Amino acid sequence: MTILRYLALAAATALSTGSASASELGVNYNGLTRNFDQSELDRTETTWVRAFIDVTRLQGLGEAAIATDPDVVGFKQIRAAGFNVILNLKYEYSGSDFPSNVNSQEFVDVRAFTTKVLDEVYNSTDIIVVGNEPFIESDPADRDNDLFLFYKQMSNHVITYNKTRRAIPLYVGAFNNLQMASWQTQATRDLINYAENTPNVAGIDLHMHTSSVAEMGQAIDWARGELGTAKQIISTEFSLKNHFRAHLGDTINAGFASQYGVSPAWKVWQYLNYSLQTPRPRAEWVDFLEASPWFMNVRLSLENADILFDQKGLTVATYALRQSQASIGPSTDPWMLNGIYCNQSCVPNPTTGQAQFNYQWIDSFRARN
Repeated sequence: MTILRYLALAAATALSTGSASASELGVNYNGLTRNFDQSELDRTETTWVRAFIDVTRLQGLGEAAIATDPDVVGFKQIRAAGFNVILNLKYEYSGSDFPSNVNSQEFVDVRAFTTKVLDEVYNSTDIIVVGNEPFIESDPADRDNDLFLFYKQMSNHVITYNKTRRAIPLYVGAFNNLQMASWQTQATRDLINYAENTPNVAGIDLHMHTSSVAEMGQAIDWARGELGTAKQIISTEFSLKNHFRAHLGDTINAGFASQYGVSPAWKVWQYLNYSLQTPRPRAEWVDFLEASPWFMNVRLSLENADILFDQKGLTVATYALRQSQASIGPSTDPWMLNGIYCNQSCVPNPTTGQAQFNYQWIDSFRARN
């Protein structure tokens, strides 16, 4: 463990109680910590790493699968390598109802299984978020009091677990699209109010995949208005994914198309899908982005977002390290544009075999750390 990481790890508790004057910026693995590669993290110079563990997926596999699950193994390796780690506990209820009775066998089982997961990863965790994206990982008809009661009860369960072990800051979330009135529901308000008024909850987590950095500010301001000033806000996911999706139908640059022998009639989504199916040399990928005004106009968005988070008093935010998707169509969310590494659209470095950096994001990331 380097001295830098040791100091960052020692400061984790202080950061989580709001003593930092500026937000920390880290990287996000989403649910694929099986891809952990210390050299990739070292190259970013990060000290914070976030990931989610899908509790309901593991529950379906059974208790014996927890310790050997590749994402659980990878998660533990991250902390062992000296990084500060944020864990989101994911509960997937799309296609099924939340348990309606806290005393039902279903509720007893999910609480008990959560305990088993925590037993495996607790010592590898510095911050816990109860939930990943509750208002997406559920059916629209269930995003009401049932959702609120489930996440309240699961948060209370983790609080009880927390009290018997070393204190780890607990957050609730993550909340999506709070810049939009349609997502500012009563269940959202109730869950934020629970975080505000529960002494053992440090604050809330926001996921902000927006069309602009300004929209991120709107989401934070609304959340802060509901949460009050005594509790904290973190963001374990953020991007301009919606901005990029809005430009999938743009025609690619004619000069770029001529230089690289692709159809000048191609839309952005067609070139993106082409690069997913047939990864490109990084020089070509960079040329594509530099020839795309829709990208160049927001190329400093990561840096600008983190400056915003400083101004708004966020504790820590994490940005996608890698992205993974099979294909892109004319209306697909183009997650591949967000990653610090262009691990899918670019061929590995021909000399080292390592994944190559995406364009611009790494410069902004290092500049803010």
